[in-house]
Amino acid sequence: MIEIALAFQDKDGQYAEHAGVVLASIFQHTSSPIHVHILHDISLTEDNKRKLDKLTTKHHHTISYYSITLPDDMLQVLANINSISVWTQACMYRLLLPALIPVDKIIYLDCDVLVNMDITDLWQVELGDKYLGAIWDQAIMEVAHIVSSKGLNPELYFNSGVILFSLNNIRQNSNWYVEMLNFLRTFPDVTMPDQDVLNAVFGGNYLPLDIRFNSFNMAIPDHDFNNKIVHFAGDKKCWNKDSPGSALYNQLLNLTPWRTFSTKLKRRKRKVSYVKRRFTGKSSSRKMKIVPMRISPISLSDLKLIRPIRRNKAILINTREQNQRRITRKKTATFMPKLDPRVQISLK
Repeated sequence: MIEIALAFQDKDGQYAEHAGVVLASIFQHTSSPIHVHILHDISLTEDNKRKLDKLTTKHHHTISYYSITLPDDMLQVLANINSISVWTQACMYRLLLPALIPVDKIIYLDCDVLVNMDITDLWQVELGDKYLGAIWDQAIMEVAHIVSSKGLNPELYFNSGVILFSLNNIRQNSNWYVEMLNFLRTFPDVTMPDQDVLNAVFGGNYLPLDIRFNSFNMAIPDHDFNNKIVHFAGDKKCWNKDSPGSALYNQLLNLTPWRTFSTKLKRRKRKVSYVKRRFTGKSSSRKMKIVPMRISPISLSDLKLIRPIRRNKAILINTREQNQRRITRKKTATFMPKLDPRVQISLK
Protein backbone atom coordinates (compact mmCIF):
# COMPACT_ATOMS: atom_id res chain seq x y z
CA MET A 1 0.00 0.00 0.00
CA ILE A 2 1.40 3.39 -1.05
CA GLU A 3 0.77 6.13 1.52
CA ILE A 4 0.22 9.65 0.11
CA ALA A 5 -0.28 12.86 2.14
CA LEU A 6 -1.57 16.25 0.97
CA ALA A 7 -2.14 19.29 3.19
CA PHE A 8 -4.03 22.52 2.50
CA GLN A 9 -6.39 25.21 3.69
CA ASP A 10 -9.43 25.66 1.46
CA LYS A 11 -10.96 29.02 2.31
CA ASP A 12 -12.08 29.77 -1.26
CA GLY A 13 -12.76 26.17 -2.28
CA GLN A 14 -10.00 26.14 -4.89
CA TYR A 15 -7.36 24.04 -3.18
CA ALA A 16 -9.62 21.02 -2.78
CA GLU A 17 -9.96 21.09 -6.57
CA HIS A 18 -6.17 21.37 -7.00
CA ALA A 19 -5.71 18.44 -4.60
CA GLY A 20 -8.21 16.48 -6.67
CA VAL A 21 -6.16 17.11 -9.82
CA VAL A 22 -2.98 15.95 -8.04
CA LEU A 23 -4.75 12.73 -7.05
CA ALA A 24 -6.12 12.24 -10.56
CA SER A 25 -2.58 12.59 -11.94
CA ILE A 26 -1.37 9.89 -9.53
CA PHE A 27 -4.27 7.53 -10.20
CA GLN A 28 -3.82 7.84 -13.98
CA HIS A 29 -0.27 6.51 -13.85
CA THR A 30 -0.22 4.20 -10.82
CA SER A 31 -1.95 0.83 -10.55
CA SER A 32 -0.69 -0.05 -7.05
CA PRO A 33 -3.18 0.39 -4.16
CA ILE A 34 -2.98 3.85 -2.58
CA HIS A 35 -4.16 5.27 0.73
CA VAL A 36 -4.60 9.06 0.68
CA HIS A 37 -4.24 11.17 3.83
CA ILE A 38 -5.76 14.66 3.65
CA LEU A 39 -4.51 17.14 6.29
CA HIS A 40 -6.89 20.09 6.48
CA ASP A 41 -8.62 22.61 8.74
CA ILE A 42 -12.31 23.49 9.15
CA SER A 43 -12.37 25.27 5.77
CA LEU A 44 -12.69 21.95 3.88
CA THR A 45 -16.40 21.56 3.11
CA GLU A 46 -18.42 18.36 3.22
CA ASP A 47 -19.19 18.79 -0.48
CA ASN A 48 -15.49 18.85 -1.38
CA LYS A 49 -14.90 15.85 0.87
CA ARG A 50 -17.57 13.96 -1.05
CA LYS A 51 -15.84 14.84 -4.31
CA LEU A 52 -12.48 13.64 -3.01
CA ASP A 53 -14.20 10.44 -1.80
CA LYS A 54 -15.81 9.90 -5.19
CA LEU A 55 -12.55 10.42 -7.07
CA THR A 56 -10.61 8.06 -4.79
CA THR A 57 -13.14 5.23 -4.62
CA LYS A 58 -13.67 5.39 -8.39
CA HIS A 59 -10.08 4.18 -8.76
CA HIS A 60 -10.49 1.63 -5.92
CA HIS A 61 -8.22 3.47 -3.48
CA THR A 62 -8.91 4.65 0.10
CA ILE A 63 -8.82 8.04 1.82
CA SER A 64 -8.70 9.46 5.38
CA TYR A 65 -9.12 13.00 6.70
CA TYR A 66 -7.28 14.73 9.55
CA SER A 67 -8.74 17.95 10.88
CA ILE A 68 -5.67 19.76 12.24
CA THR A 69 -5.41 22.14 15.16
CA LEU A 70 -1.82 23.23 15.59
CA PRO A 71 -0.34 22.71 19.09
CA ASP A 72 -0.34 25.77 21.36
CA ASP A 73 3.45 25.93 21.56
CA MET A 74 3.74 25.97 17.77
CA LEU A 75 1.04 28.65 17.50
CA GLN A 76 2.96 30.81 19.97
CA VAL A 77 6.12 30.49 17.89
CA LEU A 78 4.30 31.17 14.61
CA ALA A 79 2.83 34.37 16.05
CA ASN A 80 6.29 35.94 15.69
CA ILE A 81 6.89 34.73 12.12
CA ASN A 82 5.61 37.22 9.56
CA SER A 83 6.07 34.94 6.56
CA ILE A 84 3.46 32.49 7.83
CA SER A 85 0.76 34.82 6.51
CA VAL A 86 2.16 34.31 3.01
CA TRP A 87 2.22 30.51 3.16
CA THR A 88 -0.67 29.95 5.65
CA GLN A 89 -0.53 27.62 8.65
CA ALA A 90 -1.27 24.65 6.39
CA CYS A 91 2.36 24.64 5.26
CA MET A 92 3.27 23.52 8.80
CA TYR A 93 1.01 20.45 8.75
CA ARG A 94 3.66 18.34 7.01
CA LEU A 95 5.96 18.90 10.00
CA LEU A 96 3.51 16.96 12.17
CA LEU A 97 3.29 13.81 10.02
CA PRO A 98 5.39 11.66 12.43
CA ALA A 99 2.91 12.42 15.21
CA LEU A 100 -0.22 12.18 13.08
CA ILE A 101 -0.04 9.08 10.92
CA PRO A 102 1.08 5.67 12.29
CA VAL A 103 2.77 4.33 9.15
CA ASP A 104 6.43 3.52 8.47
CA LYS A 105 6.85 5.94 5.57
CA ILE A 106 4.78 8.33 3.48
CA ILE A 107 5.05 10.50 0.36
CA TYR A 108 4.15 14.13 0.91
CA LEU A 109 3.07 16.24 -2.11
CA ASP A 110 2.23 19.92 -2.50
CA CYS A 111 -0.97 20.77 -4.36
CA ASP A 112 0.91 22.57 -7.17
CA VAL A 113 2.51 19.39 -8.55
CA LEU A 114 1.38 17.11 -11.38
CA VAL A 115 2.49 13.49 -11.19
CA ASN A 116 3.21 12.43 -14.77
CA MET A 117 4.80 9.08 -13.88
CA ASP A 118 4.19 5.94 -11.84
CA ILE A 119 4.67 7.12 -8.27
CA THR A 120 5.61 3.57 -7.31
CA ASP A 121 9.12 4.46 -8.54
CA LEU A 122 9.43 7.01 -5.73
CA TRP A 123 7.75 4.79 -3.15
CA GLN A 124 10.23 1.96 -3.72
CA VAL A 125 13.30 4.11 -2.95
CA GLU A 126 15.15 2.58 0.01
CA LEU A 127 15.91 5.21 2.65
CA GLY A 128 17.93 3.05 5.01
CA ASP A 129 18.63 5.08 8.16
CA LYS A 130 17.86 8.44 6.49
CA TYR A 131 15.11 10.67 7.82
CA LEU A 132 13.74 11.43 4.37
CA GLY A 133 14.39 11.50 0.64
CA ALA A 134 14.09 14.82 -1.19
CA ILE A 135 15.31 16.79 -4.21
CA TRP A 136 17.67 19.75 -4.29
CA ASP A 137 15.82 23.05 -4.63
CA GLN A 138 16.46 24.22 -8.20
CA ALA A 139 15.74 27.87 -7.39
CA ILE A 140 17.61 28.18 -4.10
CA MET A 141 20.69 29.91 -5.52
CA GLU A 142 18.58 33.03 -6.10
CA VAL A 143 18.22 33.35 -2.32
CA ALA A 144 21.38 31.51 -1.25
CA HIS A 145 22.49 34.35 1.02
CA ILE A 146 19.20 34.18 2.95
CA VAL A 147 19.34 30.45 3.72
CA SER A 148 23.06 30.71 4.49
CA SER A 149 22.27 33.28 7.18
CA LYS A 150 20.17 30.61 8.92
CA GLY A 151 23.09 28.17 9.00
CA LEU A 152 21.80 26.17 6.01
CA ASN A 153 23.92 25.01 3.06
CA PRO A 154 22.43 26.05 -0.33
CA GLU A 155 24.36 23.26 -2.05
CA LEU A 156 22.43 20.66 -0.04
CA TYR A 157 19.18 22.57 0.53
CA PHE A 158 16.15 20.47 -0.53
CA ASN A 159 12.67 21.51 -1.59
CA SER A 160 9.72 20.47 0.60
CA GLY A 161 7.12 20.11 -2.19
CA VAL A 162 7.85 16.40 -2.72
CA ILE A 163 9.27 14.38 0.17
CA LEU A 164 9.53 10.67 0.93
CA PHE A 165 9.45 10.59 4.74
CA SER A 166 10.76 7.70 6.83
CA LEU A 167 8.45 8.38 9.77
CA ASN A 168 9.91 5.53 11.84
CA ASN A 169 13.42 6.96 11.57
CA ILE A 170 12.19 10.41 12.58
CA ARG A 171 10.34 9.04 15.61
CA GLN A 172 13.54 7.44 16.86
CA ASN A 173 14.84 10.98 17.39
CA SER A 174 12.70 11.96 20.37
CA ASN A 175 13.73 15.62 20.08
CA TRP A 176 12.60 16.17 16.48
CA TYR A 177 9.61 18.35 17.43
CA VAL A 178 11.53 20.41 20.02
CA GLU A 179 14.31 21.02 17.51
CA MET A 180 11.77 22.39 15.04
CA LEU A 181 10.38 24.89 17.54
CA ASN A 182 13.86 25.94 18.66
CA PHE A 183 14.88 26.74 15.09
CA LEU A 184 11.78 28.90 14.56
CA ARG A 185 12.41 30.72 17.85
CA THR A 186 16.02 31.38 16.83
CA PHE A 187 15.13 32.57 13.31
CA PRO A 188 11.70 34.24 13.37
CA ASP A 189 12.59 36.03 10.10
CA VAL A 190 12.53 32.82 8.02
CA THR A 191 11.00 33.33 4.60
CA MET A 192 10.11 29.67 3.94
CA PRO A 193 9.14 28.38 7.41
CA ASP A 194 8.36 24.70 6.78
CA GLN A 195 11.17 24.22 4.26
CA ASP A 196 13.83 25.92 6.38
CA VAL A 197 12.77 23.89 9.44
CA LEU A 198 12.94 20.57 7.60
CA ASN A 199 16.39 21.41 6.24
CA ALA A 200 17.61 22.53 9.65
CA VAL A 201 16.39 19.45 11.54
CA PHE A 202 16.75 16.70 8.92
CA GLY A 203 19.12 18.16 6.31
CA GLY A 204 22.16 16.49 7.86
CA ASN A 205 20.70 13.03 7.31
CA TYR A 206 18.63 12.96 4.12
CA LEU A 207 18.89 11.07 0.84
CA PRO A 208 19.18 13.26 -2.32
CA LEU A 209 16.81 11.89 -4.96
CA ASP A 210 16.70 12.02 -8.76
CA ILE A 211 15.49 15.38 -10.03
CA ARG A 212 12.68 13.73 -12.01
CA PHE A 213 10.83 13.24 -8.70
CA ASN A 214 10.53 17.02 -8.23
CA SER A 215 11.30 18.85 -11.47
CA PHE A 216 10.65 22.58 -11.36
CA ASN A 217 8.55 23.62 -14.33
CA MET A 218 10.76 26.64 -15.16
CA ALA A 219 13.86 24.40 -15.24
CA ILE A 220 12.48 21.76 -17.65
CA PRO A 221 13.79 22.21 -21.24
CA ASP A 222 10.96 22.50 -23.79
CA HIS A 223 8.45 21.73 -21.02
CA ASP A 224 8.93 17.98 -21.43
CA PHE A 225 6.77 16.69 -18.55
CA ASN A 226 7.06 12.99 -19.42
CA ASN A 227 8.12 10.61 -16.64
CA LYS A 228 8.40 13.40 -14.07
CA ILE A 229 6.69 14.85 -11.04
CA VAL A 230 6.41 18.45 -12.24
CA HIS A 231 6.42 21.15 -9.57
CA PHE A 232 4.95 24.54 -10.51
CA ALA A 233 6.83 26.30 -7.74
CA GLY A 234 7.00 29.70 -9.45
CA ASP A 235 4.37 32.38 -9.92
CA LYS A 236 2.71 30.55 -12.83
CA LYS A 237 0.82 27.66 -11.31
CA CYS A 238 -0.44 24.80 -13.46
CA TRP A 239 -4.04 26.02 -13.09
CA ASN A 240 -3.22 29.47 -14.54
CA LYS A 241 -4.36 29.88 -18.15
CA ASP A 242 -0.96 31.16 -19.31
CA SER A 243 0.97 28.35 -17.57
CA PRO A 244 2.83 25.73 -19.65
CA GLY A 245 1.04 23.15 -17.50
CA SER A 246 -2.45 24.49 -18.20
CA ALA A 247 -3.31 21.91 -20.87
CA LEU A 248 -2.23 18.98 -18.71
CA TYR A 249 -4.00 20.43 -15.65
CA ASN A 250 -7.29 20.83 -17.54
CA GLN A 251 -6.98 17.36 -19.03
CA LEU A 252 -6.68 15.94 -15.52
CA LEU A 253 -9.40 18.24 -14.17
CA ASN A 254 -11.82 16.63 -16.63
CA LEU A 255 -11.23 13.35 -14.81
CA THR A 256 -12.39 14.75 -11.45
CA PRO A 257 -15.86 15.50 -10.00
CA TRP A 258 -15.07 19.22 -10.17
CA ARG A 259 -15.49 19.08 -13.95
CA THR A 260 -18.85 17.27 -13.97
CA PHE A 261 -21.11 20.34 -14.18
CA SER A 262 -19.02 22.09 -16.84
CA THR A 263 -19.00 18.98 -19.02
CA LYS A 264 -22.78 18.61 -18.81
CA LEU A 265 -23.20 22.30 -19.63
CA LYS A 266 -21.04 21.95 -22.75
CA ARG A 267 -23.08 18.93 -23.88
CA ARG A 268 -26.28 20.93 -23.44
CA LYS A 269 -24.89 23.82 -25.48
CA ARG A 270 -23.86 21.46 -28.27
CA LYS A 271 -27.35 19.91 -28.27
CA VAL A 272 -29.09 23.29 -28.42
CA SER A 273 -26.77 24.24 -31.26
CA TYR A 274 -27.73 21.08 -33.16
CA VAL A 275 -31.45 21.68 -32.64
CA LYS A 276 -31.14 25.23 -33.99
CA ARG A 277 -29.36 24.03 -37.12
CA ARG A 278 -31.75 21.08 -37.58
CA PHE A 279 -34.95 23.12 -37.55
CA THR A 280 -33.82 26.54 -38.75
CA GLY A 281 -31.23 25.55 -41.33
CA LYS A 282 -28.97 28.22 -39.86
CA SER A 283 -25.64 27.98 -38.06
CA SER A 284 -25.83 28.50 -34.30
CA SER A 285 -23.10 31.12 -34.66
CA ARG A 286 -25.48 33.45 -36.54
CA LYS A 287 -27.71 35.88 -34.74
CA MET A 288 -31.31 34.70 -34.67
CA LYS A 289 -33.95 37.28 -35.38
CA ILE A 290 -36.96 36.98 -33.10
CA VAL A 291 -40.28 38.07 -34.71
CA PRO A 292 -43.53 38.27 -32.70
CA MET A 293 -46.09 35.80 -34.08
CA ARG A 294 -49.85 35.67 -33.98
CA ILE A 295 -51.08 32.76 -31.85
CA SER A 296 -53.90 30.72 -33.42
CA PRO A 297 -55.93 27.84 -31.92
CA ILE A 298 -54.40 24.40 -32.43
CA SER A 299 -56.33 21.14 -32.63
CA LEU A 300 -54.94 17.71 -31.85
CA SER A 301 -55.15 16.77 -35.51
CA ASP A 302 -52.75 19.59 -36.37
CA LEU A 303 -50.04 18.34 -34.05
CA LYS A 304 -47.34 15.87 -34.95
CA LEU A 305 -45.04 14.31 -32.32
CA ILE A 306 -41.40 14.40 -33.45
CA ARG A 307 -38.96 11.81 -32.02
CA PRO A 308 -38.21 12.49 -28.33
CA ILE A 309 -34.82 14.00 -27.47
CA ARG A 310 -33.84 12.07 -24.30
CA ARG A 311 -36.40 11.28 -21.66
CA ASN A 312 -38.83 14.03 -20.55
CA LYS A 313 -38.06 16.14 -23.63
CA ALA A 314 -40.01 16.42 -26.92
CA ILE A 315 -40.50 18.85 -29.77
CA LEU A 316 -44.02 19.61 -30.98
CA ILE A 317 -44.48 21.03 -34.46
CA ASN A 318 -47.58 22.90 -35.57
CA THR A 319 -48.09 21.64 -39.11
CA ARG A 320 -50.45 24.51 -39.91
CA GLU A 321 -47.99 27.24 -38.87
CA GLN A 322 -44.50 25.85 -39.60
CA ASN A 323 -42.80 28.79 -37.90
CA GLN A 324 -44.42 28.09 -34.51
CA ARG A 325 -42.26 25.83 -32.32
CA ARG A 326 -42.30 24.94 -28.68
CA ILE A 327 -39.69 23.02 -26.70
CA THR A 328 -40.74 21.59 -23.36
CA ARG A 329 -38.16 20.72 -20.79
CA LYS A 330 -38.27 19.17 -17.35
CA LYS A 331 -35.53 19.52 -14.79
CA THR A 332 -33.84 16.38 -13.53
CA ALA A 333 -32.89 15.89 -9.91
CA THR A 334 -29.39 14.81 -8.93
CA PHE A 335 -29.04 12.23 -6.19
CA MET A 336 -26.19 12.88 -3.76
CA PRO A 337 -24.89 9.79 -1.92
CA LYS A 338 -24.61 9.83 1.84
CA LEU A 339 -21.17 10.67 3.18
CA ASP A 340 -19.48 7.79 4.97
CA PRO A 341 -18.10 8.61 8.44
CA ARG A 342 -14.41 9.59 8.31
CA VAL A 343 -11.62 9.77 10.86
CA GLN A 344 -11.17 13.22 12.38
CA ILE A 345 -7.93 13.85 14.28
CA SER A 346 -7.25 17.04 16.20
CA LEU A 347 -3.66 17.48 17.37
CA LYS A 348 -3.54 19.39 20.64
